[in-house]
Amino acid sequence: MKIVLTGFMGTGKTSVGKALSHELGYEFVDTDVLIEKREGMAISLIFKKKGENYFREVEEATVEEVSRRSRVVIATGGGIIKNKKNVDNLGRRGIIIWLKADPGIILKRVMLEGGKRPLLDVQEPLDEINKLLSERLTLYQQADISVDTNYITPRETAHEIIELLGLDRQEVAVDLGDRSYEILIGSRMLERLGLRLKEFRPTKVAIVSNKTIFPLYKDILLKSLRSYNIEPEILLIPDGEEYKDLLWTYNLHGELLKAKFDRQSVLVAFGGGVVGDITGFVAATFMRGIRCVQVPTTLLSQVDSSVGGKTGVNHPLGKNMIGAFYQPSLVLIDIDTLKTLPKREFLSGMAEVIKYGVIADSDFFDFLKEEKEKILSFSDAIIHIIRRSCEIKADVVSQDEQESGLRAILNYGHTIGHAVETVTGYKKLLHGEAVAMGMCAAADLAVSMNMLKPADAVSIRDLVELYNLPSAIPSDLNAADMIEAMAIDKKAMAGKLKFVLPVSIGQVKIVEDVSREMIKGVLP
Repeated sequence: MKIVLTGFMGTGKTSVGKALSHELGYEFVDTDVLIEKREGMAISLIFKKKGENYFREVEEATVEEVSRRSRVVIATGGGIIKNKKNVDNLGRRGIIIWLKADPGIILKRVMLEGGKRPLLDVQEPLDEINKLLSERLTLYQQADISVDTNYITPRETAHEIIELLGLDRQEVAVDLGDRSYEILIGSRMLERLGLRLKEFRPTKVAIVSNKTIFPLYKDILLKSLRSYNIEPEILLIPDGEEYKDLLWTYNLHGELLKAKFDRQSVLVAFGGGVVGDITGFVAATFMRGIRCVQVPTTLLSQVDSSVGGKTGVNHPLGKNMIGAFYQPSLVLIDIDTLKTLPKREFLSGMAEVIKYGVIADSDFFDFLKEEKEKILSFSDAIIHIIRRSCEIKADVVSQDEQESGLRAILNYGHTIGHAVETVTGYKKLLHGEAVAMGMCAAADLAVSMNMLKPADAVSIRDLVELYNLPSAIPSDLNAADMIEAMAIDKKAMAGKLKFVLPVSIGQVKIVEDVSREMIKGVLP
């Protein structure tokens, strides 16, 4: 993101900006220093030799340039806020913070700096400060938040800003060039949602959720958004995988049209994987694409479906067969929402967590085995497993966004898992439960193809069962129906069934054409 510091001279924009950039590892830009460097003279001399109008023109061009940068802290000149174009440029994908200080403190700081400020080269500088502050008050009030710097150090001010923005939490970056975004992970993150939405300068905001989760967090969400003058539309869908379909997509499109949403509007997906998938798909298709912020509330959606940009809805003949690759603008994960999650839903999410250990990190696999009690007791281990899962997925997505190769490894357990969901009508099993069965079956398949040691397949099954997840496909399911569902699956190519199979704990291989006879051998 971009953090912009504005305020009157002497309020600490440069010192706070340097402290802030140091703490965050962001680039630091002081617009006044940049202008002086380019003009080859101090700002006081620019005023004297070329006049204020010339300076403001140079300042505007400088602001326009630096505003395009990301992961940057920008300390602005005191008068930048007077120009609406400057405010618009600085506010685009950024948070504007007004640093405030009392007139007497401002004068003291300016005098201690030793240099003369052009605007204070008058007989009574304190009177001039009061006059200018009064004139600019409504302009500074355009900022998103204000921080009083009177009696705190620059470092303390920086820490206060970091806390307000939720940047003191865990962060994972998804690197996709100009479509890169942050995954923020921590406690009490919902309270920061309103401020983080401001960086997108939305014309309208809609929260898409379901009738189960939204009432539990309605007050926190609305308070957060209303604190920053955002009055959202609330769009609720029924709770359940069977409602992730084109009918509800059509309904959501209609609600957005009735509410006159436009291309500068933002959708907030607040819920589990069903809400995240359908909201992302609606965002991708409404007016050919509007911003979407993912706020996942289940473990499964926090570690998997909210990250990576896969959106879609189901068809009676196949899961997620209609959709789009469409990246969110931000993923905000509040671990506190897991406390209201039913235990079965939490354990379902652990299937996707286990998947990451199998496909990419044997040490992580061992951690899940050794630290079960800490994980289930919601200790700091929760943040660790969410962060590590997101890191693995972000790394894969950054290398292969649209699943042309590497990203397919994220489908481990899903080919059979999706088939199980399809033949059971998406009603009997949770997604993670079906994936758990699929992972064990895929491990057995790898053993039968002499790709995996039997002991490793046993380890995978043991870890699945350690978290009370089903390891065996129900015996009443028809193998022929499941193979037919796999043939329709989007991972199938020209009738050939593609599988992600483990070759060891922490490493998998994509097998392009697995015979149906081999697959039948691991099905009921």
